[in-house]
Amino acid sequence: MRSIGQTPLTIRRGVGMTIGLLITALALVLLARTVDWRSALQYILKVKFGWLLLALLALGVNNLAKAWRWRLLFPPGRTLPSRWDALGSLLAGQLLNFVFPFRSGDLSRIYFMGRYRGSSSASAAGTIGAEKLLDLVILGGLFTLVIPAFVLPDWLEASKLSIWLVSVLALGLWIGVIAALPASQSTLRRLAHRWQALDWLLALIDRLLDGFSALRNRRRLLPILVWTSVAWLGSIGATWLLLHALSLPASLPLAILANVIIQGGLSVPVAPAGIGIFEWLAILALTIGGIPTDQGLAFGLVLHSVVLLYPALIGGPWLLTRFR
Repeated sequence: MRSIGQTPLTIRRGVGMTIGLLITALALVLLARTVDWRSALQYILKVKFGWLLLALLALGVNNLAKAWRWRLLFPPGRTLPSRWDALGSLLAGQLLNFVFPFRSGDLSRIYFMGRYRGSSSASAAGTIGAEKLLDLVILGGLFTLVIPAFVLPDWLEASKLSIWLVSVLALGLWIGVIAALPASQSTLRRLAHRWQALDWLLALIDRLLDGFSALRNRRRLLPILVWTSVAWLGSIGATWLLLHALSLPASLPLAILANVIIQGGLSVPVAPAGIGIFEWLAILALTIGGIPTDQGLAFGLVLHSVVLLYPALIGGPWLLTRFR
């Protein structure tokens, strides 16, 4: 019976992995046909290791800031995960996102910071939702800030209004959730008491909303916003430093644009590790900045390797200790 119950899940995973691998293969074929790989390799071989090391340090700051922020997003009044567990789970989730498609790593974070710690998985999911909502607001804000500095492709120019509307909607949703949180949770509890048949569903929604409660806490909100700012500064700084490492034209607007396009494009990943997709997004961002495609590919390959380093070195060992 157990094997029968597990079969649909196994099939879904297999289908998801197959789709992801097909997308990866298509992206790599297109890269091979349209970009000069030999020229890109020449740029990579000339990388300046001093700048590369600084980029690695900046990315380390980014990961630490994201972990500290996520830790503070857990509901006030409850035991917070340790800093090491927050960092380890975050990087293990990134590692699993690289290996499997469809945000599998976020599900692992929900498991380890929820059920594994003996607390609510739904509440842990709510903290990740709050985290994504914060980043979405900043992503849209940064995009609207830097787009006047560039001449965008027609299809991206036509999407400016949509991106701006999505960021405004995310900001409105964030403010709405914060403002309505106490009343909505109180209403859910009254409904659960009245309709016991829906008790499990209403309790689940209540715990999910509980993951947003830190955003209403005055003592938590300022540190959360500070760590969010540090995380984005670390990410943008790492991009700017990598441009220098590859002797490419480096500017703050270009570093911001590259972050916005790459992170925005990977926010709904379907390919394992974003292989091929990551590089295409890097090429797109740098092409908008007037940088040739071969140099954009070199940048994308180096950045992709650097981004994978911390999840592999820290997230992997942390994950193994949890399965040992």
